[in-house]
Amino acid sequence: MELQTEVREAHAALRQALEAALEATLRHRRAKEALEAAIAQGILAGEVAGRNAEEREAKARALYPELFQALLEAEEALTRAKFRLEVARSRVQEAEILAGLVR
Repeated sequence: MELQTEVREAHAALRQALEAALEATLRHRRAKEALEAAIAQGILAGEVAGRNAEEREAKARALYPELFQALLEAEEALTRAKFRLEVARSRVQEAEILAGLVR
């Protein structure tokens, strides 16, 4: 493959990885906000109560397992997206170094 094409493709992959990381970040933020809102509502309604933070969190986990699961999945997706972004950055760097050596 021609080095110029390889550099171009590496940059295209980097743009895609950046977009995926942005989407994963937004999904994570939405999942976290949904969980925090549900917990706040539960506290106001008296459903999430306890003598300390650990008891309140245990109660919230029992009441909102789907929201905790959604947050966990969003965190995992974000971690994977960040990894793919670093791989794409590495590929761009490698392609640019190779292209520079040929010049």
